[in-house]
Amino acid sequence: MKTGLFIIIVFATFVVAFLVTFFIVLHYIKIKMRWLGFDTNVKNFTETMHTLKLEDSKRARSASGMTKVLLPTIRRDFPEFNENHLYNLTEESLRIIFRALTEKRTDELAKVPLLKENITMMLDDMRKNDIAHIYRDIIFHDFAIKDYHRDNGVATITVSVSLEYYYRKTKNEAILIDDKYKRQTRYACEFIYIYNESLVKDYEKVLATNCPNCGAVIKSLGHKYCEYCGTAIKEINLKAWAFSSYKEY
Repeated sequence: MKTGLFIIIVFATFVVAFLVTFFIVLHYIKIKMRWLGFDTNVKNFTETMHTLKLEDSKRARSASGMTKVLLPTIRRDFPEFNENHLYNLTEESLRIIFRALTEKRTDELAKVPLLKENITMMLDDMRKNDIAHIYRDIIFHDFAIKDYHRDNGVATITVSVSLEYYYRKTKNEAILIDDKYKRQTRYACEFIYIYNESLVKDYEKVLATNCPNCGAVIKSLGHKYCEYCGTAIKEINLKAWAFSSYKEY
């Protein structure tokens, strides 16, 4: 009897130990599976976000405008107007500005005279504060006339342009922005044409040109020399569309 009881006790102990071990292992496996499932979900989420961003970086935006509506009015006022020429001027001007900011150079800014002073000031501020703006792999996609109006001797056309590029910004060599995906964006670019000088009421606001030597504002269309330092002023062709402003939107 004692031998039989001992065998039963040993067997029961073995069974209990086995069951305890089994449930411990099972519990451990469930935990591992749960963690593996979580990791898989995170991985899938990361891959999905990467795919979405990559697709978005390849999807060019359309320029927003009312070209078909505005073009007849513009051609009525300016019979020789060529929208494709203005679109080419838009791309050329933006490329000049992006190069100037990226390479911190001013030698091409004479081609955008109405913005030369402002961009030169921006470059001086960038050098002073050790800031860099880098634009690369720029591709232009679409153009449209967004707005047109004329008043007080000045006609204004706003061109919408869609484009893509990589952008990077640093300060004191620390990276603040570094695009891993291309930006698909749009800019509104404004052009002005002075068709009647005698009607212009606020020359400083319209052209905002400055003396290349002392920086003083040129206050009259007819001035050939700076009234402060006497430096000769390069005359701006008023009978042509001049690039006057740009803004990302």
